Amino acid sequence: MRRIAIYTLMLISILTSCTRRPLTTADFSVIVNIEIEKDIINYEVKKDPSLMRCIFYDHETGAFVTQAFLPAKGGNVSLTPDRTYDILVYNFDTESTWIEQENWFHSIYASTSLIPDSFKTKLKTRGSKDGQEDIVYDPDHLFVGRMENVYIPSRSVEAPEYVIDIKTETVVQTWIVEVRNVTGKENIGTIASVVTALAEYNKIAYNQRSMEYVSVYFDNHQIDNNGLLTAKFNTFGANPDNGQKQILSLVFTDLAGKGYVFDFDVTDQIRNNKDQIIRITAEIDIPKPITSGDGGFAPVVDDWNDVNTDIII
Repeated sequence: MRRIAIYTLMLISILTSCTRRPLTTADFSVIVNIEIEKDIINYEVKKDPSLMRCIFYDHETGAFVTQAFLPAKGGNVSLTPDRTYDILVYNFDTESTWIEQENWFHSIYASTSLIPDSFKTKLKTRGSKDGQEDIVYDPDHLFVGRMENVYIPSRSVEAPEYVIDIKTETVVQTWIVEVRNVTGKENIGTIASVVTALAEYNKIAYNQRSMEYVSVYFDNHQIDNNGLLTAKFNTFGANPDNGQKQILSLVFTDLAGKGYVFDFDVTDQIRNNKDQIIRITAEIDIPKPITSGDGGFAPVVDDWNDVNTDIII
């Protein structure tokens, strides 16, 4: 009995002298909190993006490591700890904005798609160094957050989760066009516009605009009863190279299919314009179309009139 009592005391002593060592985990999740920029010039964020893409890159090589698709406010991402990452977050619900080369942090960029070549026949080639003009749709707003050199430490399974707070800001600008003294509203079928010499893409890891040129197409115009034409368009911004003129072309098509093109030099209004509003005062009149019912021949769509107009700013 005495031997049993001694063994019992020894066991109790061993158990009470031991401290519990929590296990570590080689793969665990971090919490990513996302904040969406709301204060944007000429643009109202009516609702949060429906989906955010969160990519973790290796800090040393810039190569893609892992990703997660999260709600607008963020969520959990499974990561290998004891490693240094570069992080990129952007909304994944855009229609006209495209992401290219997303497997590399140093080269990922956002761009937009080309319009059909048929529209180019309505315009003269302008403003490009190689004689060819690339015209693209205006991009959707892309909200991008970025962090570099983020070390994710190892932790015990009972330790609190690692939290990353990241703010996203748009890499796209919204501009307003205002054109006064447009008459013949009742004769207009469609209106489209093009602005030349804007940045072609944005390297979103660094919010860096491209040096390549592109023209941006948009067609959301309105004319009020006082002859004020207004429109909005999005762009990655003015090209960093200031060596090119920037031309706004207004393309009107009347009800019979005949086109009129009005070109305006807006270079001085785009550069260093914090309001991002282009204002033009010009006399633009779209005459009553000649149709077969008027006794003449129906006009062909291929014939377009280029109109050079002096601008009063």
